[in-house]
Formats: sequence, structure tokens, C-alpha cells
Amino acid sequence: MPRTQSAETAALRFGAVLAASGPVILTAFGIGRESTGWFCSGTNSGPYAPQSASWELLFWAELLLPVLLAALLLRGPRRATLLAVSAVGAVLALGLFTAVLLPAADPCTGHALPVTLPWPLIFCYPVAAVSLILAARSPLPPARHGVVIWVIASAAAAWTAATSRLPATIDKLPGHLVEAPEPFWYGFARWASEAETIGLPIVIVALGAAAKGWWGRLGGIAAGGLLLLFALLDVVACVSQYGSELQVRLVSLIKWPLLLAALLVLLATWSRQGPGTVRPLRGKIPGQPKDLAILIVVLAGALWLVVTSFSPSSP
Repeated sequence: MPRTQSAETAALRFGAVLAASGPVILTAFGIGRESTGWFCSGTNSGPYAPQSASWELLFWAELLLPVLLAALLLRGPRRATLLAVSAVGAVLALGLFTAVLLPAADPCTGHALPVTLPWPLIFCYPVAAVSLILAARSPLPPARHGVVIWVIASAAAAWTAATSRLPATIDKLPGHLVEAPEPFWYGFARWASEAETIGLPIVIVALGAAAKGWWGRLGGIAAGGLLLLFALLDVVACVSQYGSELQVRLVSLIKWPLLLAALLVLLATWSRQGPGTVRPLRGKIPGQPKDLAILIVVLAGALWLVVTSFSPSSP
């Protein structure tokens, strides 16, 4: 019986992180998101251009809420449930306040758009809060290893979402975009690029970190596999389309920040300790300095790859 209760509690806490991730996941699949098949010339233009301060704050609050909940569940402080429920309520209140009192503006004309309630937040966040409250009857497990690795993985996964919010200038107007039939992998890669801009890789890391119990390692491996797919999807799309006629270096098509996030998620998952799992890295490699050295080598190599990816590639 205690084992069943522990499994139910773990499922409730994972469900809370999943529900908190709901608005981002739904937006990535086109639910609650307006069409972005147009651009406006000038600075700060484009479908993902930075908006007003309140909407930018709401964007990052929605994106980082699952990471915060997963971090609280990883560390397990005494008042983790209270902090988590308060965070969910604060982001929900911010979403309602921004949508009703500070409606978004048309990026071309600057006129305020009609008020639209944030229905994904209204439906998902109460589910997350209720799940956290139901799981509060059981104490949180001790703090788990690898929290720093999960944090670095989240930062790497946020690279595309962060850089896409930087100011940009579009001088020429392409007009309305005409959708034409495209190969499967190209369409998949285009959707994945939009999902990365919205922040889907960040919630994938959060879900992998929140997975616990006997299926925790499976969830971490699945999260790392998805991030790896996102990192290599452009390579797969170009190779499937052009094959040997490809005129660019494949290494320039790899999304190195996502590859780094995938490797870190898999590393943190492998070092995870639990019933029926392997011992953490410090138990398999004698001496903690060796564990730290491995992490430093991985981070240094991945950082070098990220930097070199920005250098112009030769045809």
C-alpha cells in the first residue's frame, strides 16, 4: 500500500508540472495561437518580435513556471507545495490582468486588439494547483542529485526562445506567405523551429526532471531523445531532400544548444538514483572530482561547438 501511495503521489506531482506546461504545449500545436503568416517592416517586426513589457513578462512567466515547479520538486523544501501553488496562482493572475487590462497591440498599426481571455491558462493552471494540493499529503522525497545539470539543460533549451525575442529589422515585405506542399521532414522541421521559438524544449526538460518513481528514468530518456531529435531535425530534413547534392556542411545544421540540453538531460537521467536504477555518478566513479571533470569536459566541448556554429560555413 505505501508503494501505491508513493506512485500516486509521484503521478500527481508530475501531472502538476504537465498541467503547468499545458499553455506552452497547446500553443506549440497551434491551440490558442494566432496565425503568423505575415510580417511588418521595421524594427521589432516579425511573428515572435518582443511585445510590451507586460506581455514579455507573461511570456517568460508561462515558460518558466514548469521549470520552477520541477525545481521545487527536485529540491523538496519544506514549503515546496505552498511556493508552487503560489507561483501558479501568481502567473494565472498575471495572465488575466494582462489580457483584460493590457490587451495586445497590432504589430503593424499599434492599435489594441480585442480582449481575449487566456483560456489555456484558465483551464490548465487550476488543474496544476489541485494536483499539487492533493500530493501535499505525502512528504516530498529528499533532494535529488543533478539539480545543477537540470538547470543548465533548461538554460540551453531556452536558447532559441531567448534569441528569437531579440530586436530584429525587416526591410522587405514578403507579403502573405503562400503555403505549398512540402516534404514531410521539411514540414516537421518547420513546425519544430516554431515550437522551439515558443519554448517547447524548455518544458520538455522540466517534464524530464519531474518524472519520478520507476518510470523516472524512462521519462528522462524520452525527454533527452526528443531534444536530440529537435537538434538533428534540420540535418534529417536536408539529407532526405537533397541527399548527396547537399551543398552545405551538415555540422552547420545542427542546433548545438539543443544538443547540449539533450546530452545534459541524458547525463542527469543516468545519474538518477532510485529503486531498481543505477547508482549516481559519484558512486560509480571513485572520487567526486572525476564526476565534476566529466561535466566540465561535456560543457566545454558543447560550448565550443555552439561558438563555432556561428562562424560562416564554406560552401
